[in-house]
Amino acid sequence: MIRLLSTDFDGTLADTLYPEHCSPSLDRELSEAVRGGSLWAVNTGRSLESALDGLRGLGASVSPDYILTNERHIHKPDGKGGWLDYGEWNEICRVHHDLLFKESGTFFEHISKLVDSYEGVSFQQHYKGIPEGLVAASEEQLDQIISELGALPGKPEDFHYQRSNIYLRFCHRSYDKGSALAELSRLIDMHSSEILAVGDHQNDLPMLFGDVAAMVACPSNSHTSVKVAVSKAGGHVSELPAGEGTAEAIHLYRTGKKSPSKKETGKRS
Repeated sequence: MIRLLSTDFDGTLADTLYPEHCSPSLDRELSEAVRGGSLWAVNTGRSLESALDGLRGLGASVSPDYILTNERHIHKPDGKGGWLDYGEWNEICRVHHDLLFKESGTFFEHISKLVDSYEGVSFQQHYKGIPEGLVAASEEQLDQIISELGALPGKPEDFHYQRSNIYLRFCHRSYDKGSALAELSRLIDMHSSEILAVGDHQNDLPMLFGDVAAMVACPSNSHTSVKVAVSKAGGHVSELPAGEGTAEAIHLYRTGKKSPSKKETGKRS
């Protein structure tokens, strides 16, 4: 039943129990899914280099067919051991982000003042000289920052963010794990009823509402908001953590013990 498997990486494949290698149950289920004809896409907030490092450490018996990085970019193998952009999506995405960050200069000045008013908050990385995100001292602190961020003056219409734990990454509102997965499904002509998406944190939510992927799941270590979204979409909320919970979900959908949600409506436009 699974023709495309989209999995987050940290907290979904890798965890503290098996930090250096794939859990046995996950390795088995990934192998069975691929052997049965499923394509596998790692859909992560990591950069491509970091994702490849993580996959080498995971050491699964099978390799992904696609890697979706930075919560937006789509990559496929180049046939020579490397990876390249798939289609025009990445270039269009980069153009949109360049334009957004150029027109966000004044708004970032307000963000800087907001960050300075909090102890223990720091900017993360830089996108062409402009902060790409921030790191808070706690989730509660980030909750407060987000509430104030929305009230700052001069916010561009397309300015948005992706959140994971205490990390906040600034981005264009049109690009997230859900829209990237929808574009991948368009490129390979895959219907949402044939896609399983598994994730554990807030930045995974866009692919877990039941529209981009009719089959959705999350492990027991997932953020509460993720468990709620997956439940509402008729998906599987595992009582097992990280890779073991993901393995359970793959097995249930792969063997037909769990069916796609009736909520699915086809591909996203």
